[in-house]
Amino acid sequence: NYCAFSDCISLTNIIIPNSVTYIGSSAFSKCKSIENIFIPNSVKEIGFNAFSKCSSLKNIIIPNSVTKIGYSAFSECTSLI
Repeated sequence: NYCAFSDCISLTNIIIPNSVTYIGSSAFSKCKSIENIFIPNSVKEIGFNAFSKCSSLKNIIIPNSVTKIGYSAFSECTSLI
């Protein structure tokens, strides 16, 4: 859902369950404490701004199952290498 966890400052690690096929737009935007995200092979699409402004995000693996990544999905994720 749109903005489902937006601005959750205490989230540090996210494990998306295998039942999820779509990460909604701005779902985790502005979650400044997130460091790690695990996205399973069930996910096909990541919405726009889904993880934008997650400034502590260091690790994310996007599986080959993801065929669409929305605009600015990872914008301002300044800790990503």
